[in-house]
Amino acid sequence: MLLLLQRRGRLTARELATTLEVSQRTVLRDVEALSEAGVPIYANRGSGGGVQLMDGFHTRLTGLTGDEANALFLAGQPQVAHRLGLDVAARSARHKLSSAIPATLAAEADSLFTWFVHDPDPWGGHRIPHGELRRIAGSIRTHRRVELHLADAAPVTVEPLGLVLKAGGWHLVVTGDGSEQVICLDELRAARLTTQSYEPPPSFSLNAFWDTYLASTTT
Repeated sequence: MLLLLQRRGRLTARELATTLEVSQRTVLRDVEALSEAGVPIYANRGSGGGVQLMDGFHTRLTGLTGDEANALFLAGQPQVAHRLGLDVAARSARHKLSSAIPATLAAEADSLFTWFVHDPDPWGGHRIPHGELRRIAGSIRTHRRVELHLADAAPVTVEPLGLVLKAGGWHLVVTGDGSEQVICLDELRAARLTTQSYEPPPSFSLNAFWDTYLASTTT
């Protein structure tokens, strides 16, 4: 909220609620809490009113969290960020970045959403439950084996190295027996995160592997 007000000036409680995806009651309650904490923020009621910061106040809440750093390059792709469970972090990172750059550049960046939409799902709609995809993403980031349930096949436990979104389909690159394989997740039914950790190959590069894999499948 502070970052939005710092960047845009006065905003109504309704505008803040819509942008932050909370209720107007939550906005007003947070304004009161911030004011009690010493932040020079206040709300004016009635026509022409709104929530605003005292002139000259500048929040220092611009340090990125770990999740926000991971979501940095997904900030312009909210639907992909949502699939990976990073939508809140991506939105927060976007606000922080907008507050850290000149207003003209921030406005230009915001205009992207008025003329470009990235829809990562195929025409038939996504088939993978979002929770399962997020669980797989978590297993990659924490280097933990994950048990996959694919269609009617027996469960298989794999060591995941990376996720690839190709033409609306999600693919999982895994390692095993000294080589890497690609598993199509279209028929994924469930994923169970195990307590077993693993060490990914130190020289593995997802981009390099995928380029080689594509070359081998199209020749």
